[in-house]
Amino acid sequence: MPSPRELDLYPEVGAWLRLFLSDRFRRASIEVHDTHASPLNYYIGRNGLQGLFSSPIWHTYDIRVDLTAFVTAGDSTQLVFVECKVRAISLSDFSQLLGYSRVAQPLVSMLLSPAGVGNCLLNLIETYGRSDILEYHWQKGKQARRILLARWDEGVKAIDPNAVIPRAALSEIRAPRAN
Repeated sequence: MPSPRELDLYPEVGAWLRLFLSDRFRRASIEVHDTHASPLNYYIGRNGLQGLFSSPIWHTYDIRVDLTAFVTAGDSTQLVFVECKVRAISLSDFSQLLGYSRVAQPLVSMLLSPAGVGNCLLNLIETYGRSDILEYHWQKGKQARRILLARWDEGVKAIDPNAVIPRAALSEIRAPRAN
């Protein structure tokens, strides 16, 4: 269960996410939903969003994501996941989102905290060179999709671009190219 303080982050992170995605995916329809209170598959069904999906795979999304964006361009919808934490992002927090991301394969997956990334996770990635753990989806001929870890700047209500792992991850988020 999210802490009351964590719940307070959802509206401002959701507003930032909507603007961020609208800028990156100019021809797409962007909907950002607070989905923390129930499994994503129930949320999709209960809110009549099942028509956004070309297959019934959404029935398997028995995961609880804090914020879910639906990015729809033409007849294709992609998901974007954001998990919010108030304490430093731990390996446990990361592992939870990694599992969610492996299940639903969102276009973008982010883990944000005003406290930034915790020392154990930061050391694993930077000191021991294990940035491979950020990857959750691989397609032949394309760059692997990676979880983005970032410090949430409560003052400006946005991600601190100088506190993002992997470093260039924000600028790499673009509309997918047609195959």
